[in-house]
Amino acid sequence: MNVPIIISGGGIIGNYISVRLKRHNIESLIIEKSSETQAYSSGIRTLTLNNHSLSLLQKEKIEVETAPIDQINALDGEGTGRIKFLSDDIGENFLSHVVMFNELKNKLAKACHERTVFNNQIESIQNLNQNDTNEVLLSNGTSIEAKIIAGCDGRKSNVAKISGLSNKSSEYNQTAITFICKADKNFDRKIAHQVFSEKGIFAVMPMPDRESRDNRCTIVWSVNNKNLEGLSINDFVSSNLSFFESKLGIKLKIDSQLLNFQLSNHHFENYVNNSIVLIGDAAHSIHPLAGQGINIGFADADIFCEEVVDAYNKGMSINEKSVLKKYEIRRKGVNLIMLKSMDFFVYFFNDNNSYIRLIRSYGLNTVNKTNVIKAIFKCFEENTAIGEIINIGSGKPRTLKQIILSIRKSIGQGKPLFGIVKLRKDEILKLYPSINKAKKKIQWTPKIQFNKGVKDTIYYYKKNL
Repeated sequence: MNVPIIISGGGIIGNYISVRLKRHNIESLIIEKSSETQAYSSGIRTLTLNNHSLSLLQKEKIEVETAPIDQINALDGEGTGRIKFLSDDIGENFLSHVVMFNELKNKLAKACHERTVFNNQIESIQNLNQNDTNEVLLSNGTSIEAKIIAGCDGRKSNVAKISGLSNKSSEYNQTAITFICKADKNFDRKIAHQVFSEKGIFAVMPMPDRESRDNRCTIVWSVNNKNLEGLSINDFVSSNLSFFESKLGIKLKIDSQLLNFQLSNHHFENYVNNSIVLIGDAAHSIHPLAGQGINIGFADADIFCEEVVDAYNKGMSINEKSVLKKYEIRRKGVNLIMLKSMDFFVYFFNDNNSYIRLIRSYGLNTVNKTNVIKAIFKCFEENTAIGEIINIGSGKPRTLKQIILSIRKSIGQGKPLFGIVKLRKDEILKLYPSINKAKKKIQWTPKIQFNKGVKDTIYYYKKNL
């Protein structure tokens, strides 16, 4: 048997790739280790899709029920910091869309049913004919020839193990708890909430209309393992749920079983080895803080399909080294930035140091008045910004002397001494970022003057320290 592409893993990303390639007349075969019955899932899991991921599905005519979100409220549970993200901030009708995991997976699995081999997994991959084809041996003894083997088989990818590629991983020492609640009438179905506190990172999101009987919502709660010592998951949730209810002003009644899993991250140093390529969770995983894991997977799949289809249309061999390397180059750096960013936020919002809490509270309040973090958020949402270096700033030159004088004026005391150290002839006196790309690609402009920003910062620290 011969097929252009073998996809290991009949999950959401693997099935999406197969559907998209089929539209471009590129055949694929999905190898799924679970049974046909097990492949069609049920349960309480939800996914949060950004606008780009949803548009990719719609192009393939995969329609699912969604709960659109037009506002995200973030709250520091230990302080007074608040921030609102609005869909208007990114120039869209909605920020994101909550979908049921099982509905999306089942619809994609149904579309790929005829191209799926169940109860099997890849045992070995042997290169043939000077890198042109590969012999893939399945666990049932079947041998298949293919040009590309795509590992879409999750965090514990079997293809990744076979590939010999190097992987770096670390533990967050956190447990994610997820369940469904019935919310009272105070819950707005177009608003998602996140609370950052010593009791964990607590996210509340609406569920799709079909699943929203009695105003149901989904909870994703990341908890430091130390907080769970000596307690069952049920006891911890029962004891601490009221804390978040009071912070949000919403009554929540648990309406499902409690699911939990340990949180970790990993990232492969390379995604490609000859004709083997890793995609989605097989290549990387991040903290669920921002719900971006699935969206990074879709972005991977989008670029992989784009490069393969482009090569196919040009009459090139789809497994030429340059084809798969282009995918790796376009995705690896962006994914690594996202992983590191999530790691920073996890550390920042979980640190109990009093100064960190103060800065955190100030940061949330300040950002809510400005639009710096909102610009960063928009960079993740806008496909045109992916892979770009975008400067966020005033876009105006300002000397060190001007900065010092502005701080002195806001403090109202002090006497800066200028001219004691002589300037070099080649001294650069003005260095500032161009924000033209920010204006063009994400339609961002600064909304607070420098002097006012300095004044507000100093006022806050005077008041709180």
